[in-house]
Amino acid sequence: MRRVIAGLALLSSVACGVLPDVKAGSSCSSAFMAQTKSCLNAYFSGFGLNPARLPPFEDYIQKIVDMTEQNGPNGVEFFCKYEVTVESCLGYLFNSPCMTAASFQDMYNMNLAQAIDYSTDFPVRAYMCNNKDFVEENLACFNDINDNHFDERRQCAAAVEKDIKNVKNGDYCSPWAGYLTCTDDFYVKYCGPQVKGYVCNVIKEGINWDSQGICMSILPLC
Repeated sequence: MRRVIAGLALLSSVACGVLPDVKAGSSCSSAFMAQTKSCLNAYFSGFGLNPARLPPFEDYIQKIVDMTEQNGPNGVEFFCKYEVTVESCLGYLFNSPCMTAASFQDMYNMNLAQAIDYSTDFPVRAYMCNNKDFVEENLACFNDINDNHFDERRQCAAAVEKDIKNVKNGDYCSPWAGYLTCTDDFYVKYCGPQVKGYVCNVIKEGINWDSQGICMSILPLC
C-alpha cells in the first residue's frame, strides 16, 4: 500500500515544474480564497499536518501513505474519505482558480514547483477515488511495479524531462503525449490491458490540470 499510493499519486507529476504555470493569470477573490483555505486547512489537519507550515510535497505524500498503510486492506477507502470530505467542503471551488498552483502559492506561501505538486494532487486523487474499486483490484501489480520496476518506469519520466527542456516555440504539450504512451505501455506490460485506460487517465488528469486543458487535444485518447 505504501508504494502504490505514493507511486500512482506521482504519476502525473513526475516532471513537475517543467510545465509553464498557465493558470497564474487566473484569479480567486479574497472571500473565495478564505473559504477554500478553510476547507484545505481542515483536510491537512486531518492528516496531522500544520496548515500554517505545510511540509515539502514528498513529506505530505509520505504522511498520507503512512496513515493509509495503517488501515491495511481498507487503506484506499480510508484515504478516499478525506478526499470526498474536502471535495464536499469546497463544492464548485474544487474546479476553480482557487485551487490552482498560483492560489496555493498565495494561500501557503510555497514555491511554484511545490504549489504545482500540491494543487495537481487533488484532481488526481479525486480520479483515483472515483475508481477506488479498480485500484484495490490491481494493488498487487501496482505494488510489484513500485517494488521491482521503479527504475524502468522512471525512464519514461527522464525522456519527457529531456524533451521539455529542449522545447522550441513554447510547445510544452507535445512531449507529454510520448510520456503518456510510454507510461501507459509500461503498466500494461506488467499488469495487463485492463489498466490501460486507468493509468492513461490518471496521468491526463494531472497534465490537463497543470496546463488548464490546453494540451488535451494533443494527448492520445485513453
